[in-house]
Amino acid sequence: MAERCCLRKVRRGIYVVTSVCAEPTHRFIATIGEASGTTLPCESTGAMKCNEDLRILVRSYAGGCPDGAAFSHRSALVVHGLSIPYFENGAPLRVEFVHPEFGVRRSFVHIRKRPLEGKTEVVNDFQVTSLPQTLLDVARDYPLAFSVAVLDSALRRNLISAREFADYCARNPVRTRQGRIDAVIANADARRESVAESITAVRFVEYSIAGFEPQVVIRDEKGDFVARTDFANPKARVVAEFDGAGKYYLDGADPKRAFELERRREYSLRNLGIQVFRITWKDLFRGDLFLRIKDSVKRRSG
Repeated sequence: MAERCCLRKVRRGIYVVTSVCAEPTHRFIATIGEASGTTLPCESTGAMKCNEDLRILVRSYAGGCPDGAAFSHRSALVVHGLSIPYFENGAPLRVEFVHPEFGVRRSFVHIRKRPLEGKTEVVNDFQVTSLPQTLLDVARDYPLAFSVAVLDSALRRNLISAREFADYCARNPVRTRQGRIDAVIANADARRESVAESITAVRFVEYSIAGFEPQVVIRDEKGDFVARTDFANPKARVVAEFDGAGKYYLDGADPKRAFELERRREYSLRNLGIQVFRITWKDLFRGDLFLRIKDSVKRRSG
């Protein structure tokens, strides 16, 4: 069967070509896989696979959007070209729509009942909520860290300004969860350079850790440049850096060389009496390290 070889079922009646095989009976499938413009799935694990799978699922509804509905929330982020910050472990992937007359949740679809007039546009043949409305919907219905990471990305890419989004939300107040939207607006900052930095900033707020600013330049007693940090609390002399393996492979750099430079940079900061905390992706979703940072800031600020 092709499904055990070069096809994968997306949902009922919809399949995606996963590879080009040499089986003669699968030649028609191979022809599709080899066609110009065809991109085969390539991710196998983790968030990148979830992101790819969601994009495939959204694409499977192209031309099949329920009458009167529009792609929304995470599905709209996909259509607008924005990344999904993270995926909850074990949470099913669903295509999300908004419809003005009814709502329903099924295996692969979540339709929310919301007014749509004047809040949609067509992007690459998809009827989708406008970017400001998509950001508002995400802020209303998703956790603060997720929503801030999405808005930060849009701000960083100059797709919308903080003022434009705040004004849009003011013109389109909601009956429930307005506080969530206000919190997202209050915590967004285009200076953050990654999803991880956005989530880190939200964790500082959630754990009541004050005083950290993003992208702080540290200089020595002579005024010479030492480092540009992800986050720093100048008063407490505490630095927080996101430690993602990918940073050692940026711009084609030799990872061993990049790691050594990072290690020297950290030593330079410590020699200035600065305490450095390194934050991993897993640390973003548990409290231990943030409680240690909070304790350090309290002690060093006294």
